[in-house]
Amino acid sequence: MKARRRPSARTRAISRTHVFRCRALFGLVLLGGAVMTLRAFQLQVIQGNLWHQVAVNQTTERTELPAARGGLFDRNMRPLTVSQDKYRAFFAPAEVEDHAGAIEVFRRVLKLGQRDVARLDAATTGWVPLGQVSGRTKDQLESAVRNGVHFESVPARAYPEGKLARGLLGAVGSDGAGLSGLELVFDSLLAGRPGEQVSRRDAHGALYPIRDAGSVPARSGRDVVLTIDADLQEIAESALTRALSETSAAGGDVILADPATGEILALASRRDDSPYRLPAFTDTYEPGSTAKPFLLATLMQEDLAGLDEEIDVEGGTYRTAYRTITDVHEFDTLSVREVMLHSSNIGAAKLAERLEPGLQYSYLRDFGFGTPTGVETASEAAGQLRRPAEWSLLSQQSLAYGYELNVTSIQLISAYGALANGGLLMRPTLVREIRNAEGGTEFQNHPRPLRRIVDEHTADQITEVLTQVVRQGSGDEAALLNIDIAGKTGTSRISADGTYSSGRYVASFVGYVPADNPQLVVLAKLEDPKTTIYGGAAAAPVSRTVMQAILAAGESGLLAGHLIRGADTQHDWATPDPDATPYRFAANTPPRDHRTGRAESGELLVPDVRGLGLRTAAARLHEAGLEVELDDDAPQRVRRSEPAPGSRVVSGSTVLLR
Repeated sequence: MKARRRPSARTRAISRTHVFRCRALFGLVLLGGAVMTLRAFQLQVIQGNLWHQVAVNQTTERTELPAARGGLFDRNMRPLTVSQDKYRAFFAPAEVEDHAGAIEVFRRVLKLGQRDVARLDAATTGWVPLGQVSGRTKDQLESAVRNGVHFESVPARAYPEGKLARGLLGAVGSDGAGLSGLELVFDSLLAGRPGEQVSRRDAHGALYPIRDAGSVPARSGRDVVLTIDADLQEIAESALTRALSETSAAGGDVILADPATGEILALASRRDDSPYRLPAFTDTYEPGSTAKPFLLATLMQEDLAGLDEEIDVEGGTYRTAYRTITDVHEFDTLSVREVMLHSSNIGAAKLAERLEPGLQYSYLRDFGFGTPTGVETASEAAGQLRRPAEWSLLSQQSLAYGYELNVTSIQLISAYGALANGGLLMRPTLVREIRNAEGGTEFQNHPRPLRRIVDEHTADQITEVLTQVVRQGSGDEAALLNIDIAGKTGTSRISADGTYSSGRYVASFVGYVPADNPQLVVLAKLEDPKTTIYGGAAAAPVSRTVMQAILAAGESGLLAGHLIRGADTQHDWATPDPDATPYRFAANTPPRDHRTGRAESGELLVPDVRGLGLRTAAARLHEAGLEVELDDDAPQRVRRSEPAPGSRVVSGSTVLLR
């Protein structure tokens, strides 16, 4: 038996090295596994919540949900300005497989020209702007082009009544915030509160909304119901436009108000220098003879004059130690009543001499001059009424016939409203109600009496005199055939840089109707008319035109007779208007959420509005209980509607006008 050979020393060394290496490798594997296990334990257990949040943050996006801006409505819930969905559209050519097919869709839906088609065809990367589109067009593009078209929501406003009251309503900026007018005044109410949508992005970059992930719904803005009546506003604007054209005046105001409540029913105000501001609130002028009734009210209330008392008016020229006052007509004597009837500056100056300066100032102040009225506007001038300590020796006489006194049109119509309202001054207002997105009334404005200036007997005497002014005196151009009007004309010079401009005047008329039970106060003012300078010839006919249009509209049912009311109708400013209930609807229209279009019940047929002007068509559809969307390229008259006329739809549905 052969003896076994022992491994050589070299072999044994190699073997030991091999064993060592195996053990070392095994140890390293165990150590690595232990380290990885510990690291995994650290990441998944100790730091698990931290890294989970990091992963969530990397794949989650929070998108702001814009809030629908509230609307501005007239007193009868006719929408004047409402929010409309608009989007900026973009084409991403790199994301589209059928490039030519997508471009053909864009050409057809967006009505693109050859130049725009060529621009899209040449694009290969990036996002190419397609322009701004409506919500309906957005849906069409999304359904026709699955990928490669993107949209960015932009705030937009629609004006169902066209340009009506646009200066009063104001404008919004590209960010959706109010820039001017009532859009600015009520911006915090109209804006609403944005929401937040939480979405998860997958491996392909697509976003998916996550339910129950802390998303916050947007809260729609509130609606503001104005005191403005859209029909009256149209009448006022038309009358002002015609007057400016016929007299070549530089600007003017036409305002209608309810004397018992202070509600502004219509306000048209224009100047050549800026068609978008409201000079009726901001521009001051000397009222001239339209201020004389306030002098008479002061004298009558203080028992310092009688209507039949004779005044020596000096044959039309009154020379004092400080100046000479002249009248247009030359009379030797006039009764106090006739001083108003013929608008005698001499008679007014002599009557003012009976007043203590402090008393004269106090009454003018009580009528609201020299202080803002508080009407809801972004900017309002206080006017100027200096204190007696600042008066000159001429001031008392000047104030008697409307000089050294600067007023705004809104102040003047409010003061006349006090005469029409039995001596009670009301705060003027443009707001009737504020409603939430669900249609509930959050605020209802009630008439606010500021103070009693004269008693009812004195106010009635002033009204009697002003009625005669229109029947027989300087205001006869404002007279109507069967309805008595109480009013006063005024002509005053325009001052600039401290001096009066040669040949430049303000012509005005303020009155109320019917004289025996005033329901409406009308102010007409023309600045720098070229054809005639006198208020009786330039401004009084504007008031007559307005009132004739109102009566004609009332007879045709347009105003439903709610403004020129019967003689037995009385106001009670302490009691809310029973008609001011949340949302009045047409008789055949079931209540609906005007923002979503959801109806409680019932269907109706789409009216045929083809051939009508856009504003008339929109008004008719709104009266029928339908919402309106205007095509981006809609002409001045409706060619067709979608759904078509006669289609049966749910109340509150949207009709697209093309």
